[in-house]
Amino acid sequence: MSAGIVLEDAIKICTTDQDKIISPEETVARFKEKAKNLSLDILKETSRIDNGRLDIPVFFSVCGKDASALTGTAKQMGKGATPEQSEASAVMELAERFSFFAFKADESHFVTDTYANLKDKALPFALIARSVHDDKTPMDTAEAIFSDIPLKWTPARNLTTGAEVLIPFDWFFAINEFNGPSAGNCKEEAICQGISEIVERHVCSLVSHGKKTTPTIDPDTATDPAVRDMLAKYRKNDINLVFSDLSLDTGIPTVGVLAWDPATFPESSELVWTAGTAPDPEKAMSRAMTEVAQLAGDFNTDANYVASGLPKYTDLAEAEFITRPQPDVPLSSLPDLSDANIKVEIERYVAALESIDMEVLTIETTHPELGIPAFYTIIPGAHFRERSLGTSVPMFAARLITEKCDADDALTRITKIEEAVGQRYYLHFYKGQLLLNRGAFDEATAAFEKALSANPDEPEIPSICSWMGVSLKETGRYREALKVLQAGIDIDPEREDIHNLMGFCHYMMADHERAIDAFREVLRLNPNSAIDYANIASNYRELGNTDKAITYYKMALKMDPSIDFARTNLDALAETA
Repeated sequence: MSAGIVLEDAIKICTTDQDKIISPEETVARFKEKAKNLSLDILKETSRIDNGRLDIPVFFSVCGKDASALTGTAKQMGKGATPEQSEASAVMELAERFSFFAFKADESHFVTDTYANLKDKALPFALIARSVHDDKTPMDTAEAIFSDIPLKWTPARNLTTGAEVLIPFDWFFAINEFNGPSAGNCKEEAICQGISEIVERHVCSLVSHGKKTTPTIDPDTATDPAVRDMLAKYRKNDINLVFSDLSLDTGIPTVGVLAWDPATFPESSELVWTAGTAPDPEKAMSRAMTEVAQLAGDFNTDANYVASGLPKYTDLAEAEFITRPQPDVPLSSLPDLSDANIKVEIERYVAALESIDMEVLTIETTHPELGIPAFYTIIPGAHFRERSLGTSVPMFAARLITEKCDADDALTRITKIEEAVGQRYYLHFYKGQLLLNRGAFDEATAAFEKALSANPDEPEIPSICSWMGVSLKETGRYREALKVLQAGIDIDPEREDIHNLMGFCHYMMADHERAIDAFREVLRLNPNSAIDYANIASNYRELGNTDKAITYYKMALKMDPSIDFARTNLDALAETA
């Protein structure tokens, strides 16, 4: 195994919308040719999905059966100022995700060992601790806890130092998940995109968690023709846009945008808050606006997007720190690291991040058959909005131990961590998970109760409530489960898992109207959840509303024909109808 990554000159040829070394038409043609000749089924089709109101195209790349099985998704979305670029984006999204999960699934890419055995070749522990922002646990204590965990290690290139190091892949996946995978027409395109994504998530997390007021950008100072054309399209449809400079101290341009349609919000559209990062501030603004189009569903389709880098607000009052009037700054006031050579842009990215004590690591994940350059970028210390701010080495160590070790070994290891750092809510939480998985439901419930009483960070409380709800549900304590689950929903109303559990508990208590309400909340968050259409149908069946039950069973089966109980119940209802 070797990282073997050497940057080469990559001169931009196409700069109309995004900066690429070949045209988007050629990108799509290359991908489809490679996919056609692959031994695996990864691409079924591409299709444009926007309704044309904004005239800013959004595409799906629909996964073939092998790609869907590997990645766990049915389709990828792509965006761009032109149909050609949007389709190219959609297929490259599929390339990056397929390549990443194929790499992750191939054990030949990894060696399983401990940091204690590999530390001479591994990433310095200081960077590992920085990855979880642990400035509270004594360094020697944290390293001792980390050193004994068996992890998967793989080579990475440190673009900051030039060194090749072994990195704990599953440690960083627990932190980053699939933030950081990227693909491109060449390795430089892919790496530049990967760094951009991590920087974007980092600054978005800092701004949203701190509700930081940042400079408002005057959009009329944009000069790029594609940007100005998209601005005109939004204005033609009376969409409100507030642009912000989210670059913070990174020296890398990130443009945020809050968008809403006063005519349709909140009845048939949502507030969309998103961002774009690129070496050129004009391209960063372009990425932000195409992302709005991707998430918004043309602002008239009842679309529900899943929040990622920035939270999804439901009321303009929540976004007051963004919309608050302040002097505008020109787009040109943002940092500009652009160059005709993408290699130079990467070097400038790396230098800018080094100036704020951040190092850039990248792993090549190119699929050997597909042959589309793909990478996984890691920047230890980058923030992610979806992660708790109160993370630490002991917390992530306990999480990985819970996931990787058998229950007895894991409980022993977590007890040793507890001896080293004292009582911590997350240690009770992970003990609860292990006990629950062993079927020790009463002991698990007691562990979750201890977790809730041990001052957990507020964002972690819904997860504890969810697991405790499962434990109570398993012993038929539905009323108690609902009380705990409600406490989780009061903090985070966007938790599908909790709404689903509440629906189940209401169903078991024969409170079918409330069960339907809970499952509808799941569908509000995830309209593609076929099982919850079936769950609603079962409650209508219990209420004696045969027509609605049949309708919802049919909707569920249309989305997922494999839901056996839905088909059985539908057939039974059809016979009596």
